[in-house]
Amino acid sequence: MPMSEYPQGWPPVLVSQFLVQHATANPDRLAVIAPTGSYTYAELVSAAKSYQSVLLAAGLRHGDAVVVRMDPGFEALAVLIACSETGLVYVPSTADAPMRRVAAVCDQTNARILITSPGSETLPALPLTGFASGRELKVVGEPPAPSGPDRDVLESDVAYVIFTSGSTGVPKGVVMSHRAALVAFRAIAHACDARERVASVAPLGFDFNLFDAAATLGRGRTLVYLPRSRYLHPRLLLEQLIVNRVEQLHCVPSLWSLLLRHCADRLGELTTLRRTVTGGEELPVSLVRRLRAALPDLDVLNAYGPTESICCAFYRVPNPVPAGWTAVPIGRHHPGCELMLVDGDGMPIDRPGVVGEVYLRSAALFNGYWRAPELTARALVPDPVAPWSEQRVLRIGDLAVTGPDGLTFVGRQDHQVQIYGNRVELEEVERCLGGAPGVIEAGVVNVRKGDEHLLMAGVVSDGELDSAALRSHCGAQLAKYMVPARFVPLAELPLTPAGKLDRSRLRELLSREPAAVG
Repeated sequence: MPMSEYPQGWPPVLVSQFLVQHATANPDRLAVIAPTGSYTYAELVSAAKSYQSVLLAAGLRHGDAVVVRMDPGFEALAVLIACSETGLVYVPSTADAPMRRVAAVCDQTNARILITSPGSETLPALPLTGFASGRELKVVGEPPAPSGPDRDVLESDVAYVIFTSGSTGVPKGVVMSHRAALVAFRAIAHACDARERVASVAPLGFDFNLFDAAATLGRGRTLVYLPRSRYLHPRLLLEQLIVNRVEQLHCVPSLWSLLLRHCADRLGELTTLRRTVTGGEELPVSLVRRLRAALPDLDVLNAYGPTESICCAFYRVPNPVPAGWTAVPIGRHHPGCELMLVDGDGMPIDRPGVVGEVYLRSAALFNGYWRAPELTARALVPDPVAPWSEQRVLRIGDLAVTGPDGLTFVGRQDHQVQIYGNRVELEEVERCLGGAPGVIEAGVVNVRKGDEHLLMAGVVSDGELDSAALRSHCGAQLAKYMVPARFVPLAELPLTPAGKLDRSRLRELLSREPAAVG
């Protein structure tokens, strides 16, 4: 599986080429600082070559999927580069993902190898050929003999698949080609203008993790992976930011909310921090005001975009924040793409102040959802401006209005929400709860508590509600961020006149509940 020979000086066309493009000129420059140590660009390239040997020894062929279940860091980054170089499909998953979910992803992608953190135990229950703990391959079955001719790795090939929550109860895979990813990567690297040390806290299965790598390594900077164990311990996380002399922090707004709640008196110790890039969920104006009160000179960049395109717009929040603001704008699309608003009849909206659905036209769009043509057809639709062109545009599902600073987000059309930057289909959580013992029916909504969004469930049961049992039931099947923060007993779920779940009324009922986990 040789990599295509592109002429010397040819711009990067593969994900791997983009991420290590500065390795030749600066081999001894720090590429990664992680809980496991500090690594140069040369060491990153060497580790990627080691993983290439592991993958080839497993008998994998061009287009085969490699599922990766580990914390973000040097090893996972090396696997991504190795997969890219050998034409394999990188499928990331969080280190704490339930085995049922990992098994479902392995099954959907026909993956024959699972790579985990060094020292992890084998999982013989999964139908795999190989199981790699770090860079050491453990053969479970007989590696197949490679069949067919070697193929070059092309920019049109699939680079990775990220599985998000799916409304049918099955994870939904977003398929991205090298070409599409690199259109987004270049825009991200340009817009974020990374400082010397950029901190990442995004879990491996979240596209923000790739965003961080593109923004940092694409500019030859140093990516600091903060320990995931510190994420929900604000004071410990703050210590890591200080010790590592972080100059730029990428995170969801909820993380800043936690830091402000628990460490506001110490944020002044972040003397090296100059910029933060937030994304994955709405950035509240109140949060920006509080953040600027603690760090007056902090540059705040609001990034917007779905997993299907990684990112498509950036907005630099002015300092000071305008007095009359009620929402932080999404801003305008980056070069190489176009955001447009469309009305209920599918026609473009060209007037400011009118709410419409957000459509995205871009070369950075995903190929489709993995083995889900009907879902793909609903998301990728004909260009409403030029339907004759056969070009497909993405229905993002967000609602927005146009103003002097570009678009401003106003809500979602469907039942999809963002929790700590992770996309959650409410129906998937409801299906999971519906299978729990004693549950008659359940409704799930996101509830605003201060500057945070919490997932809460209203549950009708045939006896006394056991929150611990429900949490355990959900935790065995869903990612942690999809497990409701609180389960509230209800006599019945509120319904609309048409007999459907009234989510607005349910949100109103659950918002009266205390924010504490229960």
